[in-house]
Amino acid sequence: MPFAPVNGIEIYYETHGRGNPVIFLSGFSTHHLTWQPFIEPLQEDFQLILFDHRGAGQSTASPPPYTIEMMADDTASLLDYLNVDRASMVGSSMGTAIIQAIAKRHPQRIDKGALIAPFAKLPQASLMKSMTTGKLLQAGVPIELVIETVIPWLFSRSFVAHQEKVAAKKEEMSNNPYPQTLEGFLGQLQALEAFDSTPFLRSLKAEFLLLAGEQDLSTPLSCAKHLHALLPHSTLHSFPEMGHMVHAEKREEVLSLILSFLKH
Repeated sequence: MPFAPVNGIEIYYETHGRGNPVIFLSGFSTHHLTWQPFIEPLQEDFQLILFDHRGAGQSTASPPPYTIEMMADDTASLLDYLNVDRASMVGSSMGTAIIQAIAKRHPQRIDKGALIAPFAKLPQASLMKSMTTGKLLQAGVPIELVIETVIPWLFSRSFVAHQEKVAAKKEEMSNNPYPQTLEGFLGQLQALEAFDSTPFLRSLKAEFLLLAGEQDLSTPLSCAKHLHALLPHSTLHSFPEMGHMVHAEKREEVLSLILSFLKH
């Protein structure tokens, strides 16, 4: 398994395909397997880089504190390790915050950025939900019950109304091959709590595609609209009746939009 020694930790990564590099940045508490369905449709045109952020997946769960800026620097250091000067970036949720931080701290490293369920500052209700999740984990509540509290924040109303889909998703999430440590969870949550890109958004030079679900409870459409209003070079596409995991529920549409964005 490939690991990159960067910034005092070990980052797990994979590369697929060939062409212009595209690096994928996962959301809070998740890992590189989020992007596995994207590999086959994109690897013929691009070199895809999938990896796990510090505190998740197979990467080191270093002791907190974490910051989004720290994870942005981890990503830039991974690109250094792979001898990639510049890459387009695709991220979801927390990954979109890291991409924004990269665009500010390492502007020469980003070509284009596709941001799925993006935000400049995470809404307080979403933070409260994640803080409560952390308390449930600390209290030793069975993971299956914790997952039940999280699913409505991630998926659309139509998905949540479909009990077979919910049961399958619960099973999938409960059998996570790389479960996050409590330390990693709390470190990433602390990073999210402190992040606010609003002061520097107008200064970002990269081109961004913003993809948002109109029923997203975790990062409402208003978050994407806020970004769109402040980013000098951005396009916003919203999905009716979709939630936070729009890239899972509307994968083909999201792939088509990202592919078109990256190729032009």
